[in-house]
Amino acid sequence: MHSTANSGRPQMPLDVYRAWNGCLLAGDFQGAAKFVDREHWNEKCLGLTGWLTDFDVAVTHYVTNMVRPWSGLRMSEEDVTEGRDSVTVRFRVEATHVGPFLGVPATGRRVTFDAVRIVKIGNGLVTGQWAQLDLWGIHQQLTASPAPDTEGSRA
Repeated sequence: MHSTANSGRPQMPLDVYRAWNGCLLAGDFQGAAKFVDREHWNEKCLGLTGWLTDFDVAVTHYVTNMVRPWSGLRMSEEDVTEGRDSVTVRFRVEATHVGPFLGVPATGRRVTFDAVRIVKIGNGLVTGQWAQLDLWGIHQQLTASPAPDTEGSRA
């Protein structure tokens, strides 16, 4: 049985992470904020942001990098490790590129990529994260030459 504080929020790191991440994926940023310790927030998304200490700024970067450029985003957890005060998740993302990302205008391509998140939890709240997406793999998928049209080239 998972413990909860008087607030009714989950206390186990994995439960806190999943509740917070579920809100982010649903676009419920006010809901996500309820699972955040704003006073201790610290985040870095390697290759996309420097260290951020303001949750609202982090959400702005999330919207810029993970909401606006993509549609039909699906995330599946591949590996999960729960520690006393952290959760590490390796996940697979699938999405359609509909807006600028890494300097590449929308291509309409469906891409898949891997990412890793280390999410810190303290007193039943998310205190920050370190995230790394396969930016090179994403860039390669977005800029690769289209496959030749074999149907149209037959005489």
